Amino acid sequence: MRRYSLIVLAIVLLALGGVALFIGSHDSAMRPLGIGAILVSVYLVRISNSPSRSVPGLGGELAFKTAKSPNRLLWIVSALLVPVSIGAVIYLLNDAAHGYHETLPVYVFAGVAVVCAAVWSSLVSTLR
Repeated sequence: MRRYSLIVLAIVLLALGGVALFIGSHDSAMRPLGIGAILVSVYLVRISNSPSRSVPGLGGELAFKTAKSPNRLLWIVSALLVPVSIGAVIYLLNDAAHGYHETLPVYVFAGVAVVCAAVWSSLVSTLR
């Protein structure tokens, strides 16, 4: 029960952070709030993951996570991010062809790049 409530809270914070970044793109006070909400969301997802075994170490505890293979959802999200990233690049190049008059394509490209980096690094880290 605790795990699912943390994941739901993380999704809500991620959505609020994305909205804060989108709406407050010209407000310097809203950007840190949006980034903070996204970082707290990532932390909540991380602590809601599978339990880890702890082994007594030198003066403290050392946590070991059990090795697991990537699940099907991670593969699907990774595959779906390929056309999304291609679309973000095309959107950015289209704006570049017309003189870089908009800032939204840059933010879309950067956001997609961050999401791709997070998902693909998670995929690579869970491969055996």
